[in-house]
Amino acid sequence: MKRRNSKLRWSAALQRLALGILAFACAACGGAFGTANPTSPGNTSQIPAQNSLWVLGTPGTPFQALVTDSSQSWNFRGVVPEAVVIVNNAPGTQMTVNNSALVTTELFNGVTLVAEASTTEPFGTAVVQTFGGLTGIAPRANPDVRIFMKGPASGLLTGLVEDLSLSFVFEARAPTLFLFEHPDARVDAIINSVDSGGTIIADIQSDGVVAVQASGGPRLLIKFP
Repeated sequence: MKRRNSKLRWSAALQRLALGILAFACAACGGAFGTANPTSPGNTSQIPAQNSLWVLGTPGTPFQALVTDSSQSWNFRGVVPEAVVIVNNAPGTQMTVNNSALVTTELFNGVTLVAEASTTEPFGTAVVQTFGGLTGIAPRANPDVRIFMKGPASGLLTGLVEDLSLSFVFEARAPTLFLFEHPDARVDAIINSVDSGGTIIADIQSDGVVAVQASGGPRLLIKFP
């Protein structure tokens, strides 16, 4: 068991290096990375560092997850490795992951590691949460709007995610799922390929249905509605 867990930790470390630590900075106005804010230029407000979650382990392994904070919750399926970001998150964050193989989950606030948990046997459950935890699972997000950066499989991506009120810039690698909490009307993302690692592929999901799909590069704009 110690050897298996050691291999899992080593695999998680390699995946973390491959994906790169998600870095977030607030955008007080449009113009991050030389792009313009397409919804409300110069009028978006700052937000604090956002919480991001990682699911690491054997690459290609499917998993199921429940993410909740004190205001809303989301269910989703994914494939290891994957990063998840709550945009405009409420205090307190928890993620529960079920997986047929060993898995490691991590919780970051900005670039600071807050918590880490791993399963010890296949078909186990890993729970990672902020200090103090939560008293229960929040109601399901309504509306449930998500932005999923699917590709490229390699290469660094930077950009801007926003609604009509708030925006923030990010640096990440695909796949990354953005869960937008209480979006204000319209949501969009500007995604830039820093090192031309391949075609940018993204979609926006609304209440469980893919509403918009887009691909291209080296810069991609996707918005809904």
